Amino acid sequence: MKYDNDRLGAALKLYLGTDPLPMHMPGGKRNPDFVSQAFMRDITEIGGFDNLHSPQGLLKDMEDCAASLWKAKNAFISVNGSTALLLASIWSASILNPGTKILTAMNCHLAVWNAIELTGSTIVPLMPAFDIGLPFAGPVAPSDIERTLARDPSIKTVVITSPTYEGVISDTDEIFRITRKYDALLITDCAHGAHLGLDDGFFGLDSKGDLVIKSLHKTLSSPTQTAVMLMHEGCPVDESLIRRGLDIFETSSPSYVLLQGVSKCLAGLSSKGPSILKPWEEAISYAEDNLKGLRNFKLWEAPVRERSKFVLMGLGDILFEYLRGTFNIECEVSFPSHLIAMTGIGDTKASLERFCNAVRVTDEAMEGQYIESKFISRPYPRFKVTLKEASGYRMLCEEMEPSKCIGRVSGEFIYGFPPGIPLLMPGEVITEDTVKILSRGDIHLMLGGGRSYRGLIPVLP
Repeated sequence: MKYDNDRLGAALKLYLGTDPLPMHMPGGKRNPDFVSQAFMRDITEIGGFDNLHSPQGLLKDMEDCAASLWKAKNAFISVNGSTALLLASIWSASILNPGTKILTAMNCHLAVWNAIELTGSTIVPLMPAFDIGLPFAGPVAPSDIERTLARDPSIKTVVITSPTYEGVISDTDEIFRITRKYDALLITDCAHGAHLGLDDGFFGLDSKGDLVIKSLHKTLSSPTQTAVMLMHEGCPVDESLIRRGLDIFETSSPSYVLLQGVSKCLAGLSSKGPSILKPWEEAISYAEDNLKGLRNFKLWEAPVRERSKFVLMGLGDILFEYLRGTFNIECEVSFPSHLIAMTGIGDTKASLERFCNAVRVTDEAMEGQYIESKFISRPYPRFKVTLKEASGYRMLCEEMEPSKCIGRVSGEFIYGFPPGIPLLMPGEVITEDTVKILSRGDIHLMLGGGRSYRGLIPVLP
């Protein structure tokens, strides 16, 4: 479907040009004494502007456009980010196949585990591959998925992340073929790959799945908190079940400011086609060439790498602070072992030239050579109870020194943030290897509920 102009934006402009008196929400009433210019188009579900929870007009056109762009059967827009879509998809899977197990990659985002906690599903852990020379997880092996599904037919849902926060891509074509073979639903968290699948070359290799979730804001031009879920042909989940899930997990008052941002983003992609990506793609190729030959850092390159991210291996925290303090460049995140710099559709050769020049100056100013980091794999988890069962005892948890917790059952999430991947989950048996990871001191750890980890582990009574 061609969505060649920002129809929602045009409709808002036309409507507000008639100077209507808003005797409805929101309370600022477009009064400039109370409302900034950016929110003058903040309306509610009034006549002619559709309803995101039952789209029939303007918003349905936007969803149809998204489905067309990414070659899907249906699309569902979210103004509660990928989080609401992950919750809705996993909830829908539990309703479709009640009492079945869910095969889940252990490097999935916290939103996935929150959804599983709500549904009470039993987790079958799926460990991604790892390279001893990399400080982050690699791709999920299709053979591991096939072996597990063949052994346990009670698994009816598979959840993976591709690309990951670091840009690692799994072979989702083969994984999707396997899940279809075993009659299992594949949910792919592609939040960091909104741009994938929009052309046939540079970004042509898209993530596959029955339900594929993309954060439009991470790499495209849509506002923060906007996302889309794509339903592909043959998906066993009915559209009405997804809509019901979104009724539960998405706000009942969707922001039209955010929705217009989605509209403008989709209109640009639809009207200009793949050519809209070319300046960005050329800028990435320039930067890749320019970041070769560094002494103290090394650009991570691999066949499984998604090219929109630059992962610079080396003393990431030092590079991060130097780029921020000396060059006013704010990167996505840093760790003692590496730094992640994200690019997006708004990048140009000029912006990435500024970044590359700053990296090279920093690299030349440092003494010594690149030091390879080592990856410590998350232990294979063993669950004593489900996440949902464990959540019922949260208020009774006792906080204990890690060394005294070995063999006990965790009562809370402990996760590295960013990106929000749990190192320990409620209901999981605490091992000596887990305690070693939590004691490393080079990971920013959080507890469930957004609390900082203070070195004590909540354990079930």
